Amino acid sequence: MARRTSKKKVKQIGTKTELGKYSSKYALSELLICGECHTPYRRCTWTTTDGKKKIMWRCINRLDYGKKYCHHSPSVEESVLQNAIVQAVQNNIGKCSEVLEKLKQHIKMGLSGEQTEDKTIDIQIEIARLDKEYVDLLNQITADIENAEALESQLEEIIIKKHSLQNELQIYENSNSKQANTKTRLDEIFQIIEGLKNHPMEFNDVIIRQIIDCIIVESKEKIKVVFVGGYEVEQRLCSD
Repeated sequence: MARRTSKKKVKQIGTKTELGKYSSKYALSELLICGECHTPYRRCTWTTTDGKKKIMWRCINRLDYGKKYCHHSPSVEESVLQNAIVQAVQNNIGKCSEVLEKLKQHIKMGLSGEQTEDKTIDIQIEIARLDKEYVDLLNQITADIENAEALESQLEEIIIKKHSLQNELQIYENSNSKQANTKTRLDEIFQIIEGLKNHPMEFNDVIIRQIIDCIIVESKEKIKVVFVGGYEVEQRLCSD
């Protein structure tokens, strides 16, 4: 998920800037990647010699620059791609489910880990102690004006320590929040995958976007499908 989120977006139809937010209605516009130059593929409509329309996917570098940056990436017919992806999902849904289940258990262990919980509590206790020490020093300064300057330096040290602890506490809280959100997301994906088991599947942009991280076009005969969770499988492309 982090790898998918951090992927650099190449300017395409439907995006405002190079790093623009994904807005295409086709799942493959975000997922399909050239195995040679690592550039996304774009959906195109070709007209055959007999006047018929054919939906194809082509490396953006090849479309925009010919063979200048990408020499061997193939054009792939949409129906062939979709059939191969559906086949990859149906053949490997069980293994993908196992990988996601392990990820869920790992995150669950992280969320309930005693070390993280204890450290968080210890930090909160230390912050409370510093707050009390700060108040006590303020009272001393009021009662002992002559030594106020020395006591004020101690106040500054307390403020610095407290600020550092608050930052550390925020890191723990952010980490726990991210893990909880990731677990929820994995639960949703897991339900989708469980629902696909033992059921015939047709290509569906919404489902594909949910369960697949990326699809790499390795050649005109083969793609690599990378599922959410990291499980990878190679799948042959077969013409209708």
